[in-house]
Amino acid sequence: MISIRARLLIALLALVAGTSLLAGTLTYRRVLAETSTLFDYQLRQMALSLRSQIPMAPRLELPPDQAGADFVIQIWDRYGARVYFSRPGLPLINATTLGYADIDAGGLEWRTYGLQTLDGVIQIAQPVRVREVLARGAALRVVIPLLLLLPLLGAAIAGVVGNGLRPLRRVAVEVQRRNVDSLTPIAAERLPQEVAPLVNELNRLLARLHAAFQAQRAFVADAAHELRSPLTAVRLQLQLLDRAPDQAARTEARANLGAAVERAIHLVEQLLTLARNEPRAVSSGLAAIPLDQAAADGIADTHALALDRNIDLALEAEPVTVQGDREALRALVRNLVDNAVRYTPPGGRVRVRTRAGAGDPALEVADSGPGIPPADRERVFDRFYRRTGSASDGSGLGLAIIKAIADRHDARVSLGEAKEGGLQVTVAFPRRP
Repeated sequence: MISIRARLLIALLALVAGTSLLAGTLTYRRVLAETSTLFDYQLRQMALSLRSQIPMAPRLELPPDQAGADFVIQIWDRYGARVYFSRPGLPLINATTLGYADIDAGGLEWRTYGLQTLDGVIQIAQPVRVREVLARGAALRVVIPLLLLLPLLGAAIAGVVGNGLRPLRRVAVEVQRRNVDSLTPIAAERLPQEVAPLVNELNRLLARLHAAFQAQRAFVADAAHELRSPLTAVRLQLQLLDRAPDQAARTEARANLGAAVERAIHLVEQLLTLARNEPRAVSSGLAAIPLDQAAADGIADTHALALDRNIDLALEAEPVTVQGDREALRALVRNLVDNAVRYTPPGGRVRVRTRAGAGDPALEVADSGPGIPPADRERVFDRFYRRTGSASDGSGLGLAIIKAIADRHDARVSLGEAKEGGLQVTVAFPRRP
């Protein structure tokens, strides 16, 4: 499992350690260079302090703090004779280079400074090894405290990262405590800007789940209520068939039983279609579908019902392609035509048309039935809604199914007056790239 905390700690600690080592190295080298410059300045200052004492060179006594120092002082008079040497026993440095110079003498490397005066030459020399030891000591005294701060800095980083990730842990614990029935929003107060979008999206998901569960419960309750009537009708027709006194009564009861069974089957099919086409957040698996072909397939499914009711059913197909699900579009056309055929009086007309035009692709179904009053057109999309005084014995699911399939395809459904005098339903599909 990938841990954000571990990745942050490793990255930050590596960055801090690398930066500290780089800073320590640069500081160490810088201190070495500055110390060398300081030692050179010290050589020059010593030479300058002795320039007025050349005439007294044979009797020259160094201050106590310089007498035992790691310096070698040599003085030559104006004639080139050495008149003073501060460290007898050490190898003589015979070179009298003016200014700063690096000289090898007696197997040692020396850093020297020569000063020319009116009375002679003063040379101050110091072993390079001594300078390096002193410079490294000074540099380490600067760098070591920086290195000792690394563990404290690492502990501080771990604490800061842990404190920064605490809101994530709190959200995770709150989600972990939820059960399947707990869909209340997660508290979003005092959350960092980086965590708030995640919690907001989780709350939107919980809201969608709550709405889906509510719709599912409502669907189950409505379906149970609607199925009760046709199943009760089937039972009553069976009882009438059992109590039929003669063959004619039995034939009539059997015909009524068959009609009741057909109504129950039709209702179950509509319920299954509605359940399969519940609105979804984003439709997936859509493909390019010829809308005119889907219209032809949907009309074929309802052709027998139109013949039985003596309905003039016609298709005006203009080739047009939409992004959709073939079976869902076929169900949409089937329910549109079935609704129109059932509500149109025998001998009426139903026209189905597909068009592309300059706007969005559309499917139109117009009938010569009684139509729907404008006041009822918004409510007809509700499940199991039946208009008062309707002559049809349908379940009221047809337009609800149509609306669900249209929503799945991001299509718009509108109701209007048909030229035939009845209702015209238009389903406009969005153009997709």
